[in-house]
Amino acid sequence: MSSNRNRILPKRLRKGGTIGITAPASTPDPVKLERGVRYLEGLGYRVTVGRTCHSQLHYLAGDDEGRAAELMRFFADPGVDAIFCARGGYGSMHTLDKLDFGVIAHNPKLFVGFSDITALQWAIWHKTGLVSLSAGMVATDMAWEALNGDFESGFWNLIETGTAEWGLPFHSEAGTTITGFTLPGTASVAAKLFGTPWFPDVRGSVLILEDVDEPKHKVEGYLRQFQMAGCFRDAHAVILGEFTPTVGEPYPVVPDLDTILDRTTAGSSGPVIRNVPYGHIRPKWAVPVGAEVAVSLGPASTLTTLGSIFSD
Repeated sequence: MSSNRNRILPKRLRKGGTIGITAPASTPDPVKLERGVRYLEGLGYRVTVGRTCHSQLHYLAGDDEGRAAELMRFFADPGVDAIFCARGGYGSMHTLDKLDFGVIAHNPKLFVGFSDITALQWAIWHKTGLVSLSAGMVATDMAWEALNGDFESGFWNLIETGTAEWGLPFHSEAGTTITGFTLPGTASVAAKLFGTPWFPDVRGSVLILEDVDEPKHKVEGYLRQFQMAGCFRDAHAVILGEFTPTVGEPYPVVPDLDTILDRTTAGSSGPVIRNVPYGHIRPKWAVPVGAEVAVSLGPASTLTTLGSIFSD
């Protein structure tokens, strides 16, 4: 899926529309969930909360079949205008073999998730071409008592306008522009899809990766998988967000993050841009999965959507 020939754009979420909230991975904190629901309702949206948001099976929000079925119900339901995930955690990949991608393709609507939801978003993009949104979620970023202004303005500006431009921390005297499609996600989650039917073709992508709470050797391991699979070579550009460190390291001597990034992205065919605010951080970017974009490099570098991410 490296061409817009098969790209499916979701319908726009309009003010007053209905948002279905689901938990395809782990169960959200009930207090944070309620706070996020009130936030959305306060903006004028109708909200329907799925059963998974109150279900629990070990570290999962209920069994795999139930989480997959709820997601499919929300996609198939014409009364639901968009689907927002409550949180990440773990378990989205368990549902992949239980989804009907034909139903998803024939009911294109905005699907918002982050972190563990990477597994769903990459699989949906690969199987259907549906553009989704990698961004903050209802019981996480929308549940802060004081929301981060950069996250909030970026998120709603993209949803309301369908377009976005992000500044890149990259300086070049000579100007050049690279085009491709966005493929943002959490590296450790995406790496678990290697060798499965749900890992997308990265050729022509602008690959955007981040991670959280992983020791340095595991960060290097995930990025090495991308390197050895040729992903950094095949991507038109690589953008690296925040790799939020874990507390403590199992090895007494570890390299710094820049050293890891240097040796894992060696051999990339396009530019490698670091330190963008995309990750498990409060001012996170909201980035579409599968959107056509331009990476313009020069004295002031930018990442810009080429047209709306919505069909209407």
